Amino acid sequence: MTILNFYEKPVILDRQHHRKLRVKKSPNGFAYAAATIAIPLAIIEFPAAALEFPILFAVGEVGPGTPVALTGIREKENLFIDGAGKWLGSYIPAFVRRYPFVLNIDSESAAPMVLVDEAYDGLSTTEGEALFEEDGKETEFTKSMLAFLGDFKAQGDFSNEFMTRLKKFDLLIPQSLTINRGEGVQALSLDGFHIVDEKRLVALDDAATLELARSGDLARIHAHLLSLNNIQKVLQRFNEKFPVAAAAA
Repeated sequence: MTILNFYEKPVILDRQHHRKLRVKKSPNGFAYAAATIAIPLAIIEFPAAALEFPILFAVGEVGPGTPVALTGIREKENLFIDGAGKWLGSYIPAFVRRYPFVLNIDSESAAPMVLVDEAYDGLSTTEGEALFEEDGKETEFTKSMLAFLGDFKAQGDFSNEFMTRLKKFDLLIPQSLTINRGEGVQALSLDGFHIVDEKRLVALDDAATLELARSGDLARIHAHLLSLNNIQKVLQRFNEKFPVAAAAA
């Protein structure tokens, strides 16, 4: 399972260089996210996301890992975006909504900096929301955007703490998904993600369970476990888009 980055040409947002820059909705909608099947989630999004997506965990060799919303079954195929770039679901993850901006941290100075993807087709100098006033001050749109990015960054830190506790109590196990669609049709296989093991969860001692409950993580874990039922919804989207008869032809 691959998490793709939307940003093709990120550059530091500069009030001088980008003084006349404006932002409008892309004519291609959410097409920039059409090739990712796993979208990072902040833990604050779990209640809304769990109603629609399977919430899984991408865990690598470095770092705590990240919660993700599963939006497809095959690589580079987001089933929640149609050919015109329209988002087909009810909830749009914040990771998608923040594009074409992202808040990054300078590796040397540790100072925060805002990046904008210059490859985004919704950038203009004549149409859309202005980022800066004539005197170089941020517009209300930019102030709102900066607040959103700051909140998202903070929630990302909370998500890291959540993932660290899942690892601390050894609750995560790798999980693979194989879907057989009938005789003569190639099976679909999805791996590279983790889920919480319910047996390990119920086997925790009282002190560990209390720590998870007081941190709010126990509720998040239950939201994750309930969300796994949405795998069938994702599969249904795939079957509607690629009927077995067409796949076998």
